[in-house]
Amino acid sequence: MPIKKSEKKYYVIDLFAGCGGLSEGFKQAGFEVIAQIERDKWACETLRTRNVFHFLKSARKLIYYTKYLREEISMDYILKRFPEIESLVNSIVIKAEFGKDSFKNIISKIDSARKLHGTPKFHIVLGGPPCQPYSVVGRSRDPHRMRHDDRHNIYEYYLRVLEFIKPDFFVFENVPGLITANAKGEEIFIRMLEDFSKIAPPYEIAPSFDEYSRNPREYLVDSSNYGIPQKRKRVILIGYRTSFLSKNKEIKTIFRKILRMKSPRWGGNSVEDAISDLPALRPGEGADGYYGSYIEKETTSYQNRMRRVSPGVLNHRARTHMESDLERYKFFIEHHINGKQNANLIDLMRERPDLTPTHNHLDKFFDRFRVQWWTLPSSTITAHISKDGHYYIHPDKKQCRSFTVREAARCQSFQDNYKFEGPRTQQFRQVGNAVPPVLAWIIAKYLMAELKKNL
Repeated sequence: MPIKKSEKKYYVIDLFAGCGGLSEGFKQAGFEVIAQIERDKWACETLRTRNVFHFLKSARKLIYYTKYLREEISMDYILKRFPEIESLVNSIVIKAEFGKDSFKNIISKIDSARKLHGTPKFHIVLGGPPCQPYSVVGRSRDPHRMRHDDRHNIYEYYLRVLEFIKPDFFVFENVPGLITANAKGEEIFIRMLEDFSKIAPPYEIAPSFDEYSRNPREYLVDSSNYGIPQKRKRVILIGYRTSFLSKNKEIKTIFRKILRMKSPRWGGNSVEDAISDLPALRPGEGADGYYGSYIEKETTSYQNRMRRVSPGVLNHRARTHMESDLERYKFFIEHHINGKQNANLIDLMRERPDLTPTHNHLDKFFDRFRVQWWTLPSSTITAHISKDGHYYIHPDKKQCRSFTVREAARCQSFQDNYKFEGPRTQQFRQVGNAVPPVLAWIIAKYLMAELKKNL
């Protein structure tokens, strides 16, 4: 499926791609993502499946993807039917982990992908290096973790890729803990800003409201302000080559424009707006693959967006839960229904001491159990959802369970035709680590406009 030569294309590479949230938003905005580097096996399988979707969509052959989702044909069948897709997908999805021994090989594969697509250059580099060392939750468990964890240096490979590829822009995403992270007495965030300005070519970070401020909190973006039904704060850095300033002085305002886009048009979606049309499940019910049809009801605009080009509901299987956990869920849901604030373990221990959990560290995590309110955005979906669902209790007492993968994906703004591969635990992990595609799409639209003005 060759790219039309008459169309001006803008090319993207996604480092630390995960299951592809950043990539997806940029694809939806019209970018060509021609290299995705990811170390996790199942995330790579999800990336492969999603690339197959996009290639079949562009060829108007989505019936094959629908049959795959409904488990009527295999992925092998599709790849044999369309061998050109297999070669392109194999060049785009690069399973690798950045390190001193692997870096040259990764760069070689990136260059091969560029040549295969006939691409003279990459315009944008995306990616957020692994964020566990900066995680506030992780550091609460081990306050000395940053001192001994070398993973905060992985971003240096990000810098080396920028030096090699020399894109016009980069988009860097990470957890809020980055802004307070400290290693060997040095503020990680300030060091990053300085490092970006020292590489060749040098890059500047698009300032927030105050051009001269270096307050890292000004770079925190809350997804719920942009129509995503989830309270998710993340650090977003948009960097541009300093040579761009000679073409367009307004480039400095791009991040400011994104921050100011908070409006009723985009804000206000709740858990109910996101998931109320999905089939009701009891613990253990549903399917990890294709499940079936939606509930027949009036849908919200957000649900309509999630349903686009979808044959039905995927990755919608409820966990089984121990009887003691179900009793705890009932307790917390009843507090929720009665209009009280979310109860915590102190309330449980006082009112139902027989349900007090026996595990360690209760004193550090009193909000371990949390009901997601119908009328509010969900709590931040994190990778911890792969371990248990206690923090993501469904608000419907009749269902009395934790969120499914699809419900978590809806809160992350993944469309329903986005299939997550692997065991359910790995599906949860992929969703929890992802960047919401709608947030990526909003950023991508602004960058696309700047590229069209200046290139």
